[in-house]
Amino acid sequence: MTTTTWNTTTIDGQDFLVIDTALFRVPLDWDPSSSMFIAVSAPTGGVGNFPALVQGDAGAPPGIDTTINWTALEANDATPDSASWTEISPDVYRLNLALHKGADGSSGTISIINASDLVGSPVAAKTIVVNSNADGFVFQSQKCGDRFVPATIANTPSGNANYTLASVVVPAQPWDWRPVVSGQTVVTGTGADVAVDLLARLDTAASGNVVARGIGGAGVNAAGWPTAFQAGPPAGSADAYDRVAANAAATIYFRAERRTGSDTFTTSATTSTFCVRVQPI
Repeated sequence: MTTTTWNTTTIDGQDFLVIDTALFRVPLDWDPSSSMFIAVSAPTGGVGNFPALVQGDAGAPPGIDTTINWTALEANDATPDSASWTEISPDVYRLNLALHKGADGSSGTISIINASDLVGSPVAAKTIVVNSNADGFVFQSQKCGDRFVPATIANTPSGNANYTLASVVVPAQPWDWRPVVSGQTVVTGTGADVAVDLLARLDTAASGNVVARGIGGAGVNAAGWPTAFQAGPPAGSADAYDRVAANAAATIYFRAERRTGSDTFTTSATTSTFCVRVQPI
């Protein structure tokens, strides 16, 4: 144990005198035969409680170089991951980084479908779909319908209780489909005792299944209000009622038919329009 007197300067520049008793700490494994040892001494309470330190000059802020010395280690490389800094110029540092790559995943299986592997013949614009058994693939035409209109529309002359105004032939489609019909006409009765409906019939003009109907009012209809179609079969119809099979053409007949009364009626092509749209199934 020794008593020490220190002359120093405080942070604010004042002279400072410290007289303290210090303890020397000797390593436990010191060999006395060596005749020497290194002892460390600090004022009582440790250096952290010692106020007599002079503030140094502010250091320069470090700069970080944006380039990284990157080393990609293979997944099985025994080298450990590491990171360190290198001073490449005064107060400018660059990161050295070494990291392992991820381990390779399991090998996958690639299946290639050739046109010759599928049932049927490849045809331009056809697409590949799952077959009906859900155990393979087949070619199928894309289900995209079109619209068709009559080439001409006839006038209904007086004296007729029923009349075909127009017809539309829809060519065979590569899948089942249903006709969606729209249109209108102005029905003018020759007398007050008549009510006329507008109908679209499938494949047979006078008796084909009704795929659209417009209910007409009774009377002369001097104001010229049009009768329009509402597409769809009668309530309770079977699925096949308005279904057209694949690869079969169909004809839609647009008809004006007297529902009640004894008078007749007329219609004009100038106030009639009709259209058929193909709805694929």
